[in-house]
Amino acid sequence: MALDQIKDSLVGKWKMDRSENFEEFLKEVGVNMVLRKLAPLAKPTMNISIEGETIKIITDIAVRREEDFFKLDEVFEKEREGEMFRGCATWEDGKLKITGTPLNSKSKMKAPTIYRERVGDEMLLTMCVSDVVCKRYFKRLE
Repeated sequence: MALDQIKDSLVGKWKMDRSENFEEFLKEVGVNMVLRKLAPLAKPTMNISIEGETIKIITDIAVRREEDFFKLDEVFEKEREGEMFRGCATWEDGKLKITGTPLNSKSKMKAPTIYRERVGDEMLLTMCVSDVVCKRYFKRLE
């Protein structure tokens, strides 16, 4: 049932339209200053699909691609900016929620909680870490 709801609301190709508080979010997460200055200039596209029980989120950001593959309610590991994280995705109240923690307890990187949800004809990506909240709005391409 959750996968059907995700298909109905999030599956498709999306392009970022606008962003709020992104640079502050990157600083709080622990991204270096050079990347913090360059990242807001990018307008990523995100392709969300489901194959079987696996959710695939492919994000193209300028010169790089991030690929995330996971199943709901199962722990997965992912490398971000040279750090390994352990995460879990759930479907709650019409939102795809991804939580994570760094595997290295001495890591300076902080793992955000990420939500994806449909708001009208847009997809809202909300990223929270500490008390910093970033919102990125995406328009459907197909």
